Amino acid sequence: MEIKCIIVDDEALAREGLKKYIRTFDFLSLIATCNNVASARETLENTAVDLMFLDINMPKVSGLHLLETLSDPPMTILVTAYPDYALEGFRLNVLDYLLKPLSLQRFNQAVLKAKDYFGLQQQPAAALNPPALDYIFVKHKQLYEKVMLSDILFVESMQNYVLIQTIHTKIIAYLTFKNVEQQLPADSFLRIHKSYIVNLQQVNKLDSNMVQVGGHTLPVSRSQRELLMQVVNKRLLSK
Repeated sequence: MEIKCIIVDDEALAREGLKKYIRTFDFLSLIATCNNVASARETLENTAVDLMFLDINMPKVSGLHLLETLSDPPMTILVTAYPDYALEGFRLNVLDYLLKPLSLQRFNQAVLKAKDYFGLQQQPAAALNPPALDYIFVKHKQLYEKVMLSDILFVESMQNYVLIQTIHTKIIAYLTFKNVEQQLPADSFLRIHKSYIVNLQQVNKLDSNMVQVGGHTLPVSRSQRELLMQVVNKRLLSK
C-alpha cells in the first residue's frame, strides 16, 4: 500500500516538521510540498493525490476555501495552530484535525486513520465517504468541548440557542436548532417536536405522545408521531 500525499502550509518550519514525521511511515509517499493555495490547487489538478496535510491560515486564500472549492478533494488532515475551525473542518469531511505544535503520537493516530480509510476505498464495495464521526465539538463558555454522540440525551431549542443535554451535563450553545438537526446522524437522532431532538439509543420508554430519556419526559408533536412509531415498529419484537 502506498498513499501519495502532499503538504500545504505557508510556514517552512511546519513543512519540515511534517516531512520528518511522514518519513517515519513507509506507506506514505510525499510527492509535493506547497506554500500556498494556488500551488496546491495546481498540484491537485495535475497529480494524483491520496492524502493532503492542509494548513488553514495562509496568505490570500485559506486552506478551508481550497477544500470547499475542490470538486474531488483527497483525504484531508487539517494541521493548524487554531482550534476555532474544528466544526467547519468536520463539516467539510476532514479525516482529522491536528493542532500545532504537533506531536508524533497525535500524527500517528491521524495517519493510521487515513490508512484504514484508504484501505476501505480500495475495496469494490467500500463507502466513498469518510468514516462517521462518533463525536462533535461544541463551543461552550469560550471553549470547544468534545461531546460524544452516544452521551447526548436530547437537544432542546431555546430561541437563538440550543440546550444539549448529555448523560453528564447540559451545554448551552449559540447554534440554530435547524443546523444542529442537519449535522446529527439521522439514523440515531430524530426530531420529535418543534423544540426537541432525541437520541433514539437513549430512549427508555415512549408512546405516541411522549418519550422518556434519562429521567426526562419530552413531548411528541402530532406531525412527528407517525415517523416516531415507524422507527419503533422497525425494532419491535413481534409474535
